[in-house]
Amino acid sequence: MSTSPLLRGRTFALLAGIAFIAVDQLVKLLALVSLQASSFKIGPNPINLALELSLNPGAFLSLGAALPPQVKQLIFIVGVAIVVAWALGWSLSNWSQPLRKVLPLYAIALGGIANLIDRVFRDGQVVDYMVLNVGPTHTGVFNIADIAITAGAVFLMLDLFVKPRNA
Repeated sequence: MSTSPLLRGRTFALLAGIAFIAVDQLVKLLALVSLQASSFKIGPNPINLALELSLNPGAFLSLGAALPPQVKQLIFIVGVAIVVAWALGWSLSNWSQPLRKVLPLYAIALGGIANLIDRVFRDGQVVDYMVLNVGPTHTGVFNIADIAITAGAVFLMLDLFVKPRNA
């Protein structure tokens, strides 16, 4: 029995998504174990990637960290779970659409799931461990899931503003 290309594509996407989440969780576990007492820099100055542990109780750049616990739970667990479920469902049910429309939302959903796992099983905190330093400028502390969320958002924005070329 032959399966359709669409079903094979969805199956591959699901397996790749599970693998992404597993790698994200494994790297976070390694960060929890390895970065408790020390941090590391990878690369020469002035451009390097610092590995340092941060347990983030808020959202991007710790926004909302000072909110009451019940409000944080409602926003960062229930709210995110609803958005992630919608994004995952939409992207998988529309897998036949152009990949430029489907993959960014799928990446956002996967990153959201990975960080949601942290929130649920790590007392409302997300494990962050990377800081990109470029001279005197540096990013906030982030993780692999954040990269997927950010890349997905950037590609969604680009798709809104850049017209595809007609072949």
